[in-house]
Amino acid sequence: MIDNKSIAVLPFVNMSNDIDNDYFCDGITEEIINALTKIKGLKVIARTSSFAFKNKSIDVRHIGSQLSVATILEGSIRIFKDRIRINTQLIRTDDGFQIWSQNFDRKLDHIFELQDEISLIIAEQIRENFGHLHIHNHISIIGTKNIYAYKLYLKGRAYQLNWVLEDYLKAIDYYKKSIAVDTNFYDAYFALSRSYGILSSWGFIDKTEGERLAKNYLNKGLKINSSSYLAYFSQSSLNFWNQWNYTNGINLLKETLHKNPNYAIAYEGIAEIYMATNQLEKALLNINKAIEISPLSPNHPFY
Repeated sequence: MIDNKSIAVLPFVNMSNDIDNDYFCDGITEEIINALTKIKGLKVIARTSSFAFKNKSIDVRHIGSQLSVATILEGSIRIFKDRIRINTQLIRTDDGFQIWSQNFDRKLDHIFELQDEISLIIAEQIRENFGHLHIHNHISIIGTKNIYAYKLYLKGRAYQLNWVLEDYLKAIDYYKKSIAVDTNFYDAYFALSRSYGILSSWGFIDKTEGERLAKNYLNKGLKINSSSYLAYFSQSSLNFWNQWNYTNGINLLKETLHKNPNYAIAYEGIAEIYMATNQLEKALLNINKAIEISPLSPNHPFY
């Protein structure tokens, strides 16, 4: 039985002449996903599963069946000089009916407000068509208002998500460039902390030096914002993967989910700790929650 109050946001199509804008379109898509997860009562499919359909022409009814969602948001983005145009449409997956569509044409440096506006409109449309949702006035929260810092951060994230060592090092470089532009961009500090922590735990860089850098960037981010879900997740990563502190790791992952109940990777992390401590029933319970949020993730079924 598919929950009517459920949605998958497909990767927005880059309609610009510059192929390099792909990372920016992906970042906007991901931020809308993150914003929608803040709406209580709305099931939102995680990025990993939504992006499985990137550059694929598949009927929304089939996608809805695969992801178990009632609605699909799809759209396109065109960037020209200092302007951005976003076309969006919300579609029912049972019959392909278009519930809503709208075009947005703004200055590029208004993208932060625009992401919030689009997310709120989508939530209102789902509420009107499928029932009550608790919606705050603002749901899109990004740690910078500097478009240049944001673009550098998104480019770093695009490289990081390739999960290739050379690209991971490029991601670190872009994250550093991002905080050079905006020294208060806490998301970039947390990304650097997790990057160095992962590389040191995998043995790609010196363990002691990697942990030192991970702690350094983590503490800088925490001084700016200690209450975001990424703050808790970054702390959990360091505690679990680098220091093998299972108790702190699982408590911080639970705090992550308290802030963002749709963060499937946190459920996966909890499952990993329960596996490591031979609590297999609890592990299975948590990994199944991760699969519900991201059914097409290659990692979750593996665990």
